[in-house]
Amino acid sequence: MRVNVLLNMLYTLMNTIFPLITYPYISRVLDTTGIGKVNFFSQIAGYCTMFASLGIGTYGIRAVAETRNSEDDLSKTVKELLRINILLTILVLLIYCVMAVCIPQFKSNIGLILINGLAIATNPFSLDWLYSGLEQYDYITKRDFFFKIISIICIFIFVRTQSNYYIYALILTGANVGSTIFNFAYALKIIDFKFKIKLNYQKHLKPMLTLFASGLAISVYLSLDTIMLGFIRGNREVGLYTTATKIETVLLSVVNAISVALLPRLSAYIQQKRYQEFNIVLKQSISVISIITLSLCSFFIITAKDCILILGGSSFLGATLSMQLLMPILIVSGFSNITGNQILIPQGKDMCFTIAVSVGAIVDIVINFIVMKQFGAAGASFATLIAEIVQMSIQIFYARKDVFRNIDYLSIIKAFFAVTISSILLLIVTPFLEKIPLLIGMVIKAVIFFVLIFLLLLLFREKNIRNLAKAIINYLD
Repeated sequence: MRVNVLLNMLYTLMNTIFPLITYPYISRVLDTTGIGKVNFFSQIAGYCTMFASLGIGTYGIRAVAETRNSEDDLSKTVKELLRINILLTILVLLIYCVMAVCIPQFKSNIGLILINGLAIATNPFSLDWLYSGLEQYDYITKRDFFFKIISIICIFIFVRTQSNYYIYALILTGANVGSTIFNFAYALKIIDFKFKIKLNYQKHLKPMLTLFASGLAISVYLSLDTIMLGFIRGNREVGLYTTATKIETVLLSVVNAISVALLPRLSAYIQQKRYQEFNIVLKQSISVISIITLSLCSFFIITAKDCILILGGSSFLGATLSMQLLMPILIVSGFSNITGNQILIPQGKDMCFTIAVSVGAIVDIVINFIVMKQFGAAGASFATLIAEIVQMSIQIFYARKDVFRNIDYLSIIKAFFAVTISSILLLIVTPFLEKIPLLIGMVIKAVIFFVLIFLLLLLFREKNIRNLAKAIINYLD
């Protein structure tokens, strides 16, 4: 199980860290306007993909985990979900084409429309939910690493001027399409698509629709604010907000990866009524996620200005406050993932999860309309933070019995004191590092901060960190 968690964290990190490698270069070549255009249409395509998937991304993981011990049942489930996805994708593409013809902002960027249309059309065949449900994270990680390397090389070779934003979008889409082709080819070895049996689509629709509603609401936090910002304040504010969310996306992926990796395992425990194992895994997860999110939140609030300068340069400094407002979401979303992906969804309480995220989405839209025109990217960040807090609070209410009995309060207190002491030291050290190059300074700060937290937690005898230290020592021996 630990291997699966680590592999999924690595896979998720690659999806977010690799864009960060190219972002300092891209932000200087394409500037805020070019990045804003690419991201705007990418988010539109993301919404289309989400509607075409209809909740399969999350539901598929659970459905595969429940049927993976029977080859026939697994093949039947995958064929049913894949056909539903293909039919919905065709419908969504027709609507997408109408939008491209009727909306002026779309008609003037037909190249980006076509590129992102390709991403929508091929998405059903990616089947990432299949491999997650089977816990085949080794294959996913290797495949993703290969295509990320190819895309990085292509970006540095072919994206040279501000007008090359079309090429940048094509490279990003091309990497996804290549990955999809490999995925489907590999699925042919696992799934018997020639297996003939009466398919039952109807049984999937209710849980899919419920999880789709929650996915739609979640996407408000992830995508709709960018689209609203584009219409209300223009491409420059989208560029600033995109830069602010880059770091948050990477850090949040670490937290999300733990929950996604544990979802099939926890779903299996619930189905098999192995409640003791369920509670043991959940308790460890809560402690580990608390330590990680408290540490990352504090460090990147303190170093936000340096992060923005490294990512985008001085022209993006307006994104600093936006990034600082987004950082507490790491802690909030950490608990949202625990209550949602590790408690409510494995237990089949999809409606409770949907209610929580839907209320959060409504709060996000309302606050965005109030603050976005005046405060731009910072207003969008503030709205997202408040909405996430509302969602977390509702989920904790629904999952309160499982949450409160599995919280190791002493572990969280130890983490809080370790992070507080390390943050004070970082604030003291920071002025002495101002004259050295930014990137080197960031590395030194990170080493000081996170090593000190690790040592303090060892000193405080925090059991999860002690187990990690023992594992490292045993591996080295």
